[in-house]
Amino acid sequence: MSGVSGARRRRRLGAAVAASVLLLAGCSDEASAETSWADDVCSAWSDLGDDLRGLTDGLNVDSLSQESLDELRSELEDRAGDVQDGADELSEAIEDVPDGADQAVENARQELADDADDVRAGLDAVGQALQGLTGATSAEGLTAALSEAQAGLTQTGQALSTLGDTVAGFLSAADDTLRQAFDDAPACQETRTGGTPS
Repeated sequence: MSGVSGARRRRRLGAAVAASVLLLAGCSDEASAETSWADDVCSAWSDLGDDLRGLTDGLNVDSLSQESLDELRSELEDRAGDVQDGADELSEAIEDVPDGADQAVENARQELADDADDVRAGLDAVGQALQGLTGATSAEGLTAALSEAQAGLTQTGQALSTLGDTVAGFLSAADDTLRQAFDDAPACQETRTGGTPS
């Protein structure tokens, strides 16, 4: 399994531990549910940012043999799968609002879902470009497919940054429940400055 997937598992374990600490801290049931939702959203956002940056990280397309070309193509396909999985997890986290959530939280869910749709549109463009990997028989062909994917990667990164800015805005929301949920969620601390996760 790729290092990207292993890193995601470790981050999720850390997020789960942080969520457990929140529960042990004595939050009310309502606050715990809202904060858990916010934490899941921010964690999925951060994971997707890591996966997106890792899509082409460390790849060397120079002087490839046919065997190494096949291995590199397989690695890229695995990484692209991680990115798509991450996008699915982000959408699922956004939609999984607590039962009985107030209107401000529902409005936040819709705003985040709209941002996630923009992320998905960018990833669709990346996916279409990376279909060229299947027929790549040389380093030049692989490089061409990656170049075509760059516009989609840029679009996706911008959309993900916008989603991070949206989350950061919730930290100053007028609604107490919404503001407290994102303020208390450990995974949301990275969004305080907005932009893509560092």
